[in-house]
Order: sequence, then structure tokens, then C-alpha cells
Amino acid sequence: MSIGKRVASALLVLAAVLTVGAQSGLARESSADIGDFVFAGDSIVLQLKKHEVHPRLFVDFGDGKQHEFIVDTGASVNVIDTSIAESLGFEVVGETEIGAPGGPQIPAKIVKVPLARVGDATIRNAEFVTMDVIGFSHGTTLGVLGVGLFSDYLLTFDRGAGHIELSHDNLSANGPGVLPYDAANGQIEIEIDVAGTPVMAHIDTGSMGEFMLPGEMMESLSLQKTQSEKKARLVGGNREIKFAQLNGSIRFADFQFDNPSIAFMTPSPGAGNIGSGILADYVVSIDQKNQLIEFRELADANMAANNEPRRLGVRFRGMPGGSVLTVASVSPGSLGEDAGILAGDVMVSINGKPTQEFEMRELGTLIRGSTPLSIDIERDGLAKTIEIP
Repeated sequence: MSIGKRVASALLVLAAVLTVGAQSGLARESSADIGDFVFAGDSIVLQLKKHEVHPRLFVDFGDGKQHEFIVDTGASVNVIDTSIAESLGFEVVGETEIGAPGGPQIPAKIVKVPLARVGDATIRNAEFVTMDVIGFSHGTTLGVLGVGLFSDYLLTFDRGAGHIELSHDNLSANGPGVLPYDAANGQIEIEIDVAGTPVMAHIDTGSMGEFMLPGEMMESLSLQKTQSEKKARLVGGNREIKFAQLNGSIRFADFQFDNPSIAFMTPSPGAGNIGSGILADYVVSIDQKNQLIEFRELADANMAANNEPRRLGVRFRGMPGGSVLTVASVSPGSLGEDAGILAGDVMVSINGKPTQEFEMRELGTLIRGSTPLSIDIERDGLAKTIEIP
């Protein structure tokens, strides 16, 4: 999951596509048991924390506190900060190794959480892998709920309505916007079309990014000049990221993204990645029993009725923090298009602050909030100010 302060602008990843393996250790040798998620009735709606790129729920471990956890479709395990697990006295029941695909694995302990509450739902007998989540995320989160925790239900992320819904429904393989997915290694992986090349890509709500592809694909795709280079911090070590704009389109389900900005990672994780920078603009339903996933466009009217986060419908090239932001695309009919923002516009400052000085989390909070925006841009060498109430 791409979170944090200074390192967030470098595409920080905490548990994105987090894998786990067994290692001899304490009480036993095994991977973590994801646990049971239980609620009364046919469905339940869980409210997400507002104005966040990641889907965040509040978990009560019986200590009377609401702990922020990210629901991460890129994680095959639950994760909790080591200091929180120790302070709550959770029993250590084993050891394992965790890390991102294609990189080194690091040792970690497994603790047993007999009971926790998320709204009106209950987590029972779940095991969590421990690591320094607070340090890694610079205090922005305390852990991760892996997608497998919700495997008995249809899991729907509706960022426009500001909630996650769980139900006993199923998806139809013939439904609009529905795709089959591969569930190897506990991750959700779909086939996407990148300028005519089929590529497998993880669906990763734990990542702040948009599209990420293996670094070796830079040689085979038609790209515009590399825009910037960053370092990505993954569990198990750092990797290099290069950003470039694709001459062509990315397609999946019923959607097409023309000339998108892509992050290329080296060493390669072995597959592509679609992060929350893309996923937050859609209603995403995951049927783990039938290995189907559905993508639907957000209803702008629904967002307005629920006073949910403002969405400009604007995607940027690169990441904030140390570089000027350039608009890669503007969604038709979006607030950004209505305000007059165009692809190619250079965002010089927002509310008087240079865009180079924004961190990812700060910028996302400002854009999704209710504060009026005064955006200074450069277009074809001319300065212009765009006001968004």
C-alpha cells in the first residue's frame, strides 16, 4: 500500500501484493490463518474514512480505540503493527516470511487475534503478521486487512458512496464490466491490454499509484520520453521506478485509458499493478467464490447526495513531491473538465502553494476536500488560473 509522508511521493509500498511463506519458528510452522469475518443479515455496509485514497476501516481490538486499517486487495495476509500487537498482548503463534513478489523475504511473527470489531461486524480467530507498520507508513496507518478475510462474500468498494458493502450475492460471468481473475498466491490478477499487448495485472487497493508495469516492458512499448525517476520502498527492499507516457491505450473490462502515464518497476514484480489512483474512480465488486470482478463507473449524483469526496477526474503524470505536476488526462463530464482543465496543463501551484512542495497524502486530502481550489497552471507557455468552488 503506498502510504506515508516524504517517501509516499516515491511510490512507497507497504503491503502491496504482499506474499507470505512458512518458516520454522515458535509454536508452529505455517502461514497466517486469515480468520473469519461475521455479520448478521444478508449484507452490511461499512463506512470508510473520508478523503483518503486508500479504503480505510476502523478496527476495535477491545481496547476502546479505533485503529485505522487499510483494506488491501494486494495483500494475501492481515498485517498489524508490532507495537500495537505487543501492547494488546496478542499471543505469538508462529513465524513466517513476507515480502513483495520478485524481492527478498523478511522474517516476521504471527499473532492470534481472537476477536475484533469493525462497525457492526466481527473478526474472529484471525492471525496477523507483525511488522513496523507505523514506522514504515510514518504513522499514517496501523495495519492491513487482507482481501481473503472477506472471501465468503461479494466485496464491493464504492468510493463515491464512501463505503464498503459485503453481501451474499454473486456476480454473473456474463454481466457488463465483469472479468474473470486469477487468484494465484492469494492476489487478484486480471488480464489487461496495453497497446495491444496482453499483460497480467494485480488489483491493488493498497497502492496509491495508477498503472504500474514490469520495467523490462519499457523496451517493447512505444513511449514518450521518460518523465521522472523515483525509488519505491517495498516490504523487503527498495526498487527503481521510471515514469513514462504510453503512446497508446490501456483497456480492461469496458474501459479505455488513452496515453496514460505508467510507472515501470525494476526489479520486476512479475506482473503489472492497478492501484487506487485508478480504482477509486470505479465501483469495484469482487466475488472470490467464483473468481470474478466487476468494474462500474461511479455515480456522480450519488457522491453529491452523500456529501462525499470531491473528484476532479484529473490524472497526473508522475507523483507529487519534488516535481511539477502535469495533467495526463481529464475524464469526460468530470468536475475538472467543466472547470476547463486540459491534458498537458502544468499545475504550477494550488491555493498559492507550489505543487513541488505537496506530499501525496496532503494533495489528495486537499483535492478531495471541500476547500475551494485556486489552481495556477501553464498552458502553451501562458499562465492561467482555474477556480473550483
